[in-house]
Amino acid sequence: MKYMKTYGYTGPATETVVTETADETRFTALQDREDAGYWVEYTLDAPIADSYIMLPACAYNGNRFESVERKYPPMYTEDELGVDVPVRITNVPRLAQTGDSFMDVTSGDLAVPCVCVLNKANKEGFILYFAQGAHGLNFGVTLEQQDDRLTVRLRAPAKRRLVYRWRKMVPGLWELPAADETLDVAAGTETVIPHRVHTFPCADIPALYRAFFELRDKYSDTEIPAMLPFSKCWKHMEDEHNRTHYDSAQKYYTLSAMDGRKRSCFDDWQVGWVGSGINTLPMLTDGAPETQARAVETLEFMARNQSAAGWYYGIVQHGKPVGDCFGHYNEKYNMVMVRKHGDGVYFMSRQILAMERQAMAVPDSLYRSVRQGADALVKLWRTYGQTGQFVNFETGELIVGGSTAGAIVPAALCAAAEICDMAEYVQAAAEIGEYLYRTATAVGVTTGGPGEILQCPDSESAAALLESFTVLHDALGDEKWLDYAQQAAHQAASWVVNYDYEFPADSRFDRMDIHSGGSVWANVQNKHSAPGICTHSPASLLKLYRATGDEKYLRLMGQIARFIPQVTSYPERPMYSTSGRALSPGESCERVNLSDWEGLKGVGDSIYSDSAWPEVALMLTCGEVPGVYVRPACGAVCAADHVDARLENGVLSITNPTAFDAVVKVMIEDEDAAAKPLGLYWQEKMTKIAVDAGKTVELPV
Repeated sequence: MKYMKTYGYTGPATETVVTETADETRFTALQDREDAGYWVEYTLDAPIADSYIMLPACAYNGNRFESVERKYPPMYTEDELGVDVPVRITNVPRLAQTGDSFMDVTSGDLAVPCVCVLNKANKEGFILYFAQGAHGLNFGVTLEQQDDRLTVRLRAPAKRRLVYRWRKMVPGLWELPAADETLDVAAGTETVIPHRVHTFPCADIPALYRAFFELRDKYSDTEIPAMLPFSKCWKHMEDEHNRTHYDSAQKYYTLSAMDGRKRSCFDDWQVGWVGSGINTLPMLTDGAPETQARAVETLEFMARNQSAAGWYYGIVQHGKPVGDCFGHYNEKYNMVMVRKHGDGVYFMSRQILAMERQAMAVPDSLYRSVRQGADALVKLWRTYGQTGQFVNFETGELIVGGSTAGAIVPAALCAAAEICDMAEYVQAAAEIGEYLYRTATAVGVTTGGPGEILQCPDSESAAALLESFTVLHDALGDEKWLDYAQQAAHQAASWVVNYDYEFPADSRFDRMDIHSGGSVWANVQNKHSAPGICTHSPASLLKLYRATGDEKYLRLMGQIARFIPQVTSYPERPMYSTSGRALSPGESCERVNLSDWEGLKGVGDSIYSDSAWPEVALMLTCGEVPGVYVRPACGAVCAADHVDARLENGVLSITNPTAFDAVVKVMIEDEDAAAKPLGLYWQEKMTKIAVDAGKTVELPV
C-alpha cells in the first residue's frame, strides 16, 4: 500500500534537528522548550466504504457503528428492541460512518501498539507498529478521515482533542486539556518515535489479522516472573469458596463471597458469563471430596433454575429469577443473555462428561437440563436463523437480535450432542458456526459477549468463537474448522497485551512490579485489560498448537495463563482495593488499567474490589492448562505455570524459583498422541509432579 510519511514539531525549525531512518524518527532539541510536541504521520488511501481499520482492543472497523449515550450499565430502549437491529455502541472513541471525522487515543488504549488498515478494493494491507511512548509519557494515536484519505498520527506526547471518560457513569468524549501531561525539554534532549511500517498484498480481513498475529508475536516483549504456582492459587481459591461462597441453605456456590458486605442481585447467581456453573468444572476435576459434592449440588441448583421452555435463568436471587435488563423492564420481557445460556449448556455438558470419566454418579436432572437447554438453542436457530443477543427465557422469543453473543453456542451444542447422542445438535452447531464465521470472523467484528456494553466490540465473544471453532474441529475433523479457529485466534490475540507496560512511577502496579504482557482487554467501552479470558482458560490455543504445530499459539497460551497469578491476592503478597481493604487469598480484581479511562490516578490501580470472573478464569486455567507442556519430537516446551522448564538431551528439567512448594501438571506428548483431538475432557492426560520451592526435578522424556 502506498503512503506518504511526514513529520512535524512545535516551535521554529531552527530549534529542532530531525534524523530519520526506516524504523524511527529522532527529534533533537537545540533549545530549551516548554510544552514540546513531536509527531510522525502517515497518509494513505482508505475510502470509508472500502477499508477496514483495527486498533487492537480499541477500534474494530474504526468503531463505525451507531452510537448512543447511555448511563452504565447501558440497556436498549424499548424502541431499539427487535430481531433485525443495527450494531449499537456507547459513546466511545470512533470514526464516523460517513463523512470526515477523527478519533484521538493514546498507546495506553491499545493492547498492542500498532494500527492496521486494509484497503479492500486494492487488496492492500498496512500495519504501523510503534511503542508505548517517550520520556515516560504515552504516545498519542490519532486517526483522521478526510474524504478517501486516512491519516495515522503518532505524537510525543499525546495531546487529545476529545478524551474518553465516564461522567456520572455515562461513557463519553470530553474536552479535557489537562488530561494529557505536557513535555518540557532541555537543549540536547532527544525524542524518538519508533515506527515499523509493513505493507503487503492482503486479500481480506482474515489475511490482515494473520499478518497482525505474526507481527504481534515477532515484536512480543514480556517477561512474566514466577511468584505463585498454580497449585497454590488453586488451594487459596478452593478454600475461599468453601469458606465464604457456599450457601448451605440452598446448597450452591454463590458468585460472590457471603462475608457481610452489601450484596445485589448480581452477586448470588448469574449462570455462565461471570462464573456460576462454570467454576464448578475445576471443582469437579481438581477439588477435594467436599468440594466435588458441593459442585454437584450447585449443578442441581442450576438445573432447577431453568424455565419450562428450557432456558436457564440468567440471574437468581432469593430463589427468584431476575431479567438481564438491569431493572429497565422488570418482568415484561424476562430477558436472558444468549451467551449466558450457551455457557450454561456448554459447561453443564462438560461437567457431566467429567463426572462420567471420574466414575461419579450423575443426577438425572443434569441430563434432562442439558437436553432441554440444547433443544432451546436449536429451536431458536431454526426459528430465527440467528442466535441473537437477548431472549425471553419463558417463551424463547428473540428480544434483541444480531451480534456475536451466541459465539459459544456451537461448542455448547457439540458438547450436548456428546452427552445426549443427538446428531441434530451437531448439525445445528455446524450451521451456526458457519453463520458466525460469516457475520463475525470474516468481517473482523465480534460483539455481544458482555451484557453491559450494548454491542461494543469485545474480547469475550472473540474468545468464545475460538472455543467453538476448536470444538467443531474436534467433533467433525473438517480442516475448514481448523482454518476458522486459526482466524478466530488471530482476532482474539488482538485483545491480549504483548509487552510490559511502563506503569506510572509509584503506582500500585509499579510498586508490585506487575508485568502486563498476557493480560486480556475487556472491550472498547470498559477500557481496561484484565487477568484472563472472561470466562475460559486459554486451553483452546493448546488445541490449535497440537493441530498446526505453530508455536505462536503455545506462546500466547503461556502468556495469558502465566499473567493471572501476578494480580491474585495471597497472604505473603496481598492485593488491596482503593478503599484499603485487603482482598482475601485467591481473590483478584478485573482491573489492569493501562488506559486512563478512569482518570490518571487509575492507571496501574483502580482495584475497586474483588471480581468473580477473573477468579473463575484462574480456576479454569489451573484445571485445564498444563503447567508444563512438552512435545519432545519438535523440542517444544511451554511453562505456563510459575516454574521454569528446559528440555535438553532427552531430559525435562522443571525448576521452582518461587517461595512455595508446587504440584505441577505436566503433559508430555509424542507425535501420535498430539495427532489425536483433546476433546472436551483432557485432564487425565496430565501428570502431577511435586517440585518443592527452590528445587529442580528432572524427568526423562
